Parts: sequence; structure tokens; C-alpha cells
Amino acid sequence: MVIKTGILCVPAYDENAVTAVRRLLVGSAPGCVVLLDHAVTMQRHLIEEVLRRWADEDELDLIVTLGGTMPAPGPSGREIVPDATLAVAERLLPGLPETMRALAQERAPLAILDRSVAAIRGRTLILNLPAGAAAATLFLESVVEVIATVVVWLQED
Repeated sequence: MVIKTGILCVPAYDENAVTAVRRLLVGSAPGCVVLLDHAVTMQRHLIEEVLRRWADEDELDLIVTLGGTMPAPGPSGREIVPDATLAVAERLLPGLPETMRALAQERAPLAILDRSVAAIRGRTLILNLPAGAAAATLFLESVVEVIATVVVWLQED
């Protein structure tokens, strides 16, 4: 089975993080192929638009976002990727971000402040990761082995 994947960077393209996440996904999630990688600015409607298009029109199996997950004051326009993800989500998978934060905080105590979410839209898994290659891979390492299983479940029906 091929896991068609897209990586969305917010607010700017991070080549090191994309390369690290791509390497981890391809090496640890059987069948994972990164077909799209792109960046959008920290504007909620743009993030939502890409998530919808990649899930609904491009029919990706997995969308990984990089960045925009840390706390921000009030209704700030910063760090809004989890909010955009929730806006397009049909269902949540809270166990994935809970596991990511719990295991990451053993090496990086501030990981518990991360607001990442995991959600389902149609047959697509959307997974938020923090910015930067080190943080993104730290979070992803804890759940990468279940990604293929989740994608298979979403494709059944």
C-alpha cells in the first residue's frame, strides 16, 4: 500500500525539517511517499484551504504540518496551525498528540506546551508537528510506527 503524503510548512519552508521528516516517514512508515511539500504564511484561511484541497481534491492519505503549534496570546494570528486543523477536521485522534508530547517532554520539558493535534478529514490523517527538524522528528518518532495502521483503517469501507 502506498501512503500518499504531503508536508505543509507554516509560516515558511524549512528544508532541513522537511528532509528530516521525509526521511523518518519513508524509513519507518511502510509505503510512505511524499508527493507534495509546500509552505504557507501564518494565515488561517490559507492553511485551511491547503488542508482541504490536499485531503479532498488531491486525496492524500497523510498530511503532516510543520510549525505553528506553540502557545500564543489570546486570539493571536500566530501559532494557529492546530486551530486551522480543527476547523477542517471531522474527527480527532487525541492519542497521537498526547503520546508525542508525553514522550518528547522526557528530552525537552517544554514539549508539554505544544498544541499539536491529530485529526481525520475524510480518509486523510492530518498530523501537526512543531517547527524545526529536531523538534518535528522528536515528536514524529513516537507515533510513526502506527501511521500505516491508521491510514489502512481510514481506507477501509
